[in-house]
Amino acid sequence: MADDKITLDRDTFKTLASGTRVDILKSLDSRRKTLSELSNQFSMSVSTIKEHLDNLVKAGLIEQEDDGHKWKYYDLTKKGKRILHPEDARIWIMLAVSAFALLGIGYDMISRYMFSPFYSAAANAPDALIRSTEAGKEIAQAPMAGGTAETFGQAAVQTIPWLHIAGIVVFGILLGLCVGYVIMARKRTSGMFEQA
Repeated sequence: MADDKITLDRDTFKTLASGTRVDILKSLDSRRKTLSELSNQFSMSVSTIKEHLDNLVKAGLIEQEDDGHKWKYYDLTKKGKRILHPEDARIWIMLAVSAFALLGIGYDMISRYMFSPFYSAAANAPDALIRSTEAGKEIAQAPMAGGTAETFGQAAVQTIPWLHIAGIVVFGILLGLCVGYVIMARKRTSGMFEQA
């Protein structure tokens, strides 16, 4: 998690003070580009763009990739991506927490209410306590107003799990919002790629 921190020093602030450099960062967010591509895109001379790129490289926001081809490509570093998209890490954390919470609540709900024989001993515990005493034996055999003590234990098992339902609704909405955000962010970046 220490790697997730963004440290902005004085040089980084000076570098980001230029609107052209910020525009170059946004342009490189869609895909890596060469010096001549950036020069054509911004309608500036190659030497001016080169100066801006050198400042961005010095600040650690972009890097020049030399993969053995004639052209040298510039691409964002992790620091540059985190500056452009600081919310992405938090969204992925919320997405993971929501998914695990939904799985946990779903597992608990299914195991308690769908496979109730595993919990029948716990549900019938009041019956066992009543039947354990001499006076309890007489009460258990006599019909109660709503039925016998045995039906009371079954009614306890069949109650509506409101807490589980509320958890599923809340975490389902949170999961849906996170997934929607990720989809919209991908559409936004793919739209930028098509424009370039």
